Amino acid sequence: MWKGRRRWPVVAGLVAVGVVVAGIATAYVRRISPPWPAVAGVPYSIAVADDGCPIVPDSVQFVDSPGPLVPTGPTEAVLCTIPTGALPATAQDPDEPRTRVLHAGAVDFAALLNTLPDRNTNWRQWQRKHSGFWPDAPPEMVCPMIGYRYDYSFVLRYPDRPPVALISKCGTGGLTTGVRTRIDASTPHMVDAFLERFRVQR
Repeated sequence: MWKGRRRWPVVAGLVAVGVVVAGIATAYVRRISPPWPAVAGVPYSIAVADDGCPIVPDSVQFVDSPGPLVPTGPTEAVLCTIPTGALPATAQDPDEPRTRVLHAGAVDFAALLNTLPDRNTNWRQWQRKHSGFWPDAPPEMVCPMIGYRYDYSFVLRYPDRPPVALISKCGTGGLTTGVRTRIDASTPHMVDAFLERFRVQR
């Protein structure tokens, strides 16, 4: 009888440990689970102006859905440069052209765009590189208070479909078509990757 009574504290201790372990495991799974839904926002159209560059809306929101960022097989990829007025031009940093058009490398550039991760994948990749045993919480999207001379956007032109515009500005959360958004956190960034191909083309 006394042996049975002595077992109760041991059993209770094991149950308590099991509850704690289960709680930690549940919290860990929640911590590493994708924090955002795969489908978000209401898709919107990004019009293309007569000069071939996107008309960037005054107000934009984050929007996303599964699938490739852009269709494959463009005939041209256009880099559009938009002066912000934040910084003046200098002799060492002259004005950039309004548009630069990539021909032979357009298909490769579209494929590169489609390798960009969505925000859940980008967060998981960041976690693997930087977090310890207990992953960091996903960051909140904020607009950096940094002045740049230019904003950049892209337009992909196709032989059998309307052009696809991509913009990136505060509120989009990344590079977006108005239907899907991907995070341009790679190195080199997409503008630099475009310019590398553009220089080779020339």
